[in-house]
Amino acid sequence: MDLIFYFAISCFILLFGALDNNIDFDFWARLIVGKSYFQTGKLFDFDFLSYGATHDFIDHEWGSSLIFYLVQNYFGDIGLFILKTVLIFLTIFLIVKIIRLKDSKIKLHFLFFFFILQAISYNLFATIRCQSFSFLFFILYLYILKKSKSNYRILWTIPAINIVWANMHGGFTIGIVLILLYATGEYLNKNNSKPYFITFLITSLTTLINPYGIKYIYFIFSALSLDRIHIPEWHSVFFNPLLQFQYLKFKLFFIITIILFIYLIIKNIKTWGIKNYYQTIDKSKYLIIIFCMFIALKSLRFHIFYAYVVLAFCYSDFYNIFNKKLPEKIDNLKEIIISLLIFISMISHLYNYKFINEVSDKEYPIYCIEFLKINNLKGNLLTNFHTGSYAAYKLYPNIFIYMDGRYEEVYDVNLINKMGELFTAKNNDLLKKYHSDFIIIEKHYALYKKLKSSSDWFLAYESENFALFLPISYKNNKFIMPEKSKEYYNKEKFKTLITWQ
Repeated sequence: MDLIFYFAISCFILLFGALDNNIDFDFWARLIVGKSYFQTGKLFDFDFLSYGATHDFIDHEWGSSLIFYLVQNYFGDIGLFILKTVLIFLTIFLIVKIIRLKDSKIKLHFLFFFFILQAISYNLFATIRCQSFSFLFFILYLYILKKSKSNYRILWTIPAINIVWANMHGGFTIGIVLILLYATGEYLNKNNSKPYFITFLITSLTTLINPYGIKYIYFIFSALSLDRIHIPEWHSVFFNPLLQFQYLKFKLFFIITIILFIYLIIKNIKTWGIKNYYQTIDKSKYLIIIFCMFIALKSLRFHIFYAYVVLAFCYSDFYNIFNKKLPEKIDNLKEIIISLLIFISMISHLYNYKFINEVSDKEYPIYCIEFLKINNLKGNLLTNFHTGSYAAYKLYPNIFIYMDGRYEEVYDVNLINKMGELFTAKNNDLLKKYHSDFIIIEKHYALYKKLKSSSDWFLAYESENFALFLPISYKNNKFIMPEKSKEYYNKEKFKTLITWQ
């Protein structure tokens, strides 16, 4: 029956993975780093794209950049889609391996996975991001830690893996915390915790194996302490009033798991008593669950870690609550029917599948940027930080950007605050301090109306969501208007003037 389960999971991943094909805002910066490295043979420790205040470029995602560039350059959109789906499948495969470590004969029920993965689908099936590697490595760590109970020697693989993870994404810090929590849990379990504390120490030291040396560690610690108030994915979906009616599936899943945890704790205490219950529970398991619960409460960005931990550690606990002990033949038939339904759903949606990653005109100022490109305009462009990478990818070297989504990696953290104050028309200190030749702005900002009535700027072009303003001195120029076909922009999206050859 495992084949039926994996068939259903594969269809599920293909079905939902193909429905979200918008390119992540920061993906363009990753391509620039990858392209620059393979053309020059080195990582730049300075920023060449921006006219805002920058510092030494500490890139904690440089390894992911190389992979993304290679896949995109040689295999295009379909390669990026396959990479995303393979990473998700491997992660779920490892989760199953963790479940089987507890009970090698436990039956895999697709619906349990389906409900949990649905709860995080907005993150899980988004276009490929550096975080995808962190999700995989996180579960790989969990598997190795659980597997090590029967063979401590396997722990040596964790420091080796950390060398790779630490050079691909800053999420490796969660992996190091994971080891420490597991070691502490084993100590509380009165097991041999020494190998785990040694692994924690060695793994922490391997973080130094990176292109930036000790400066990388300072950067990571400073980045962890930043207040990312302007970045929605770092907000809490539970405590931010603006998100109170969003991500309802995850909120429901989170509440249900809390209720089930409470139910199981009360039930087990009644059966064993408090003292025996504390002595018998796996402290490592619950320390990790509590940690992942806390970070999921704190930030949208961490929802997947909590969902994955619940799947890996609580599958048998939770499923047994609802398991009706159906006869084996009927139970098997149920799984086959569910798998067929998922397969039919996948096939029936093939006409909707878009394996071509899109730059949506609702999210990207594609027409405004094309306007600057085809009219061969040169200078400094002020655009919102999340669209900055795309603007740089399409317009450099003729145009420099103020900042992009690399945020703390490159820029003075005050830059984004100055941008927010300008866009909301609270003050224009940014324009006084940093000379901007062009402005692209979302039309819902107060600055849009202010610029429309300005004697220094004029509206050169606008689309449904974005507007391009040029200095008034350009007003009498005759400009070429951008192509309106969305197919054109998706076909040309990976073309760039950035080259080092």
